[in-house]
Amino acid sequence: MHRKLEFNRHPNRCLIYVMAHMSLDNAITTSAKWLDACNARLDGVAVEVSNRTRVSAGLLHLSLEHHGAIQLLISNKSYPHYGSACALLRPQFEGFVRGIWFHHCANEQQLRNFINHCEPPRIDLLILAIETVPGYEEGLLKATKKNVWNVMCGYTHGGFIQVGSRNTATEIVSNYSEEQILELVSAACSITLLSAVAFSKLLNNQAMANEILSEYQKLFQ
Repeated sequence: MHRKLEFNRHPNRCLIYVMAHMSLDNAITTSAKWLDACNARLDGVAVEVSNRTRVSAGLLHLSLEHHGAIQLLISNKSYPHYGSACALLRPQFEGFVRGIWFHHCANEQQLRNFINHCEPPRIDLLILAIETVPGYEEGLLKATKKNVWNVMCGYTHGGFIQVGSRNTATEIVSNYSEEQILELVSAACSITLLSAVAFSKLLNNQAMANEILSEYQKLFQ
């Protein structure tokens, strides 16, 4: 029915921690705790007044918000909106990638173009540039994009993965497997790790980045 999302695992640079050892209810609860921990550290922080910092911070904030929306959509036990939650995984990932690119890679003209409502380069080019930045050279973003981008796009743009996940032999109804939603929650939590750590470093606050990583390890390992 669906392709499995597969990501490399590393505490600070991976894009998924597979919650195979958790029930779905436990994973959703843990995801909520993780969001609360990140929000407690990031809410109210002062951001440098520059176009580059504001654009990058805005995109990272958007990525974090998408995880919050995913959390809301899957938490209604009586009528969860799994399809809509899955549709937010690509924009969550893309918000992180764009935020990092504008912080580290975009030139001043590209920054001005974006502020004037022009689209940035394609995500392949963004990732290619990002993977020249210290801390992102391992090729994990490129591998992740190659492995799961089509699945993310299918969820976001109404591909067959969305249609197949709401068909049974006799009716049209939400029919997402627990494995699918566990993969969604795992990926959302891991992208939030990357976005929250990147936000901390944008603030030049390594202590906050370390606290966020420590909280992630406590909850998920």
